[in-house]
Amino acid sequence: MAYVAVMANINGNLPALAKALERVEELKEKGYEIEKYYILGNIVGLFPYPREVLDTLDDLIKKNRVRVIRGEFDQAIAVSDPHGEGPDYIERTDYPDYVKEALKYTWEVLDHDGREFIRDLPIYLVDRIGKNDIFGVYGSPLDPFHGEVLPEQPSSYYESIMRPVKDYEILFVASPRYPVNAMTRYGRVICPGSVGYPPGKAHKATFAIVDVDTLHTKFIEVDYENEKRLIEERIRKEGLPEELVRILYRGRA
Repeated sequence: MAYVAVMANINGNLPALAKALERVEELKEKGYEIEKYYILGNIVGLFPYPREVLDTLDDLIKKNRVRVIRGEFDQAIAVSDPHGEGPDYIERTDYPDYVKEALKYTWEVLDHDGREFIRDLPIYLVDRIGKNDIFGVYGSPLDPFHGEVLPEQPSSYYESIMRPVKDYEILFVASPRYPVNAMTRYGRVICPGSVGYPPGKAHKATFAIVDVDTLHTKFIEVDYENEKRLIEERIRKEGLPEELVRILYRGRA
């Protein structure tokens, strides 16, 4: 059977992305025919490997193995550059100070070519898997960067999210950090969870694999606990806020 892998919220966390890609290769060895990767945004953000993440994704894009769209933090980087504002634009956002510092660091590390890479990413994903048309966005169809699709809601809630894109069989969203697999009368809403931004201390990183024919969805856990010490050391070496270390170990909550 053929599958696609769906990931989100890498957030500049290269060790987490590397482990997720390893899990994909392990699944292939077990007989899963994973044809494509979709990454639904926030490829950069909080953690200190933005350049390495872009290099990894660029290699996959060149091999025609992955399609990537912008997320909320990617958008902040993308819109800060064309007018020459750069970090000044980021400083004027409503983000907490630790997020501003992480984004300003990312802006500097990416340099012009990296920021151009992000500006060239589309906001929406439109594709076809098997006989099914799919639509992808970071937040929600009506608010692509700041919208949020919550888990464990009544079916009427997911129908209201799906209604604007009801001509598609699947809506992929990156938000929230927790996995969602909800069937509505219009189609299916799938959130793969988070790879690089821990949703909470008790929740592992996840991504989704989706059967292209049946749309059966599995959530795959990613374990990068052994790599967290290295990420912590990198955060401190680069002089980034201590809050990022807390998030690394305890998650968003």
